[in-house]
Amino acid sequence: MKRGAVVYCTVFLVVFAGFVGFADARVAHGAIEITHESEFSVANGVCSGSGTADDPFVIENWVIDAGYDNYGIRIHRTSAHVLIRNVEITGAAKAAIYLSYVENAVVEDCLLEGNWAGVTVNFSSYNWIQGCTFESNTDAIRFYFSHTNVIRENTFFRNDTAIWLDASNENIVQSNLIQNAHMGLYLNLGSEANAITGNAFVDNVHNAHTDDPNIWDDGASGNYWSDCVAVDMDGDLIWDVPYLITSDGDQDSFPLVTHSRVPQEPPLTCDDVANP
Repeated sequence: MKRGAVVYCTVFLVVFAGFVGFADARVAHGAIEITHESEFSVANGVCSGSGTADDPFVIENWVIDAGYDNYGIRIHRTSAHVLIRNVEITGAAKAAIYLSYVENAVVEDCLLEGNWAGVTVNFSSYNWIQGCTFESNTDAIRFYFSHTNVIRENTFFRNDTAIWLDASNENIVQSNLIQNAHMGLYLNLGSEANAITGNAFVDNVHNAHTDDPNIWDDGASGNYWSDCVAVDMDGDLIWDVPYLITSDGDQDSFPLVTHSRVPQEPPLTCDDVANP
């Protein structure tokens, strides 16, 4: 990963650290489409903000049943700062949230369930998807030609593919729980130099696939893989053998023995042995 990507990650997190609280109540709203920055308006579900880094446009607290619509929220060709927060979207024929040629968007604490795609990011950079729940979508997150974005601390459950990157480089995939997917993480069409660390891959049919070199650990710790069978002789909670991603040598050199987001089996007691 290039040095600039790390700087961007740190700065962007600081900028949006203040936007962590949100209302629990969600109100029904129709599909939202924004194709010009002048369309960030109350009529399009924008609750507040001026579009700057310190005061982003805020779209929040909506429930959108997309029905037969292609998109729940579609944003195209904007660079204004926008925060999509605490929004629930179901039933989108193409994508619950579609970002195309977009920079400076944050999708945070949203519930995206039963859509063709949860979030599609197309030719877009410097966006964040964090703290969201993706359930029973065909593709939970799909990137096309999109670079230097962040996917962190999301929960993926029973999606066909949790995260699919096509021709997308130098993105950060960090601290996500990816569970019960057919494919956990699929990196295709020259997607490389993506940093994938601190994630938990649990009970997926296929945890990960890549065609090109990517980064699976930070030199000290990597990811948790529920199908990793190895030993930890020194007790440092890192398995003593790498977890192989591809036969070409892409690997997680520091696979985690445990992960805070994965429930651990309680230790056996004498009662368990006596009363199996």
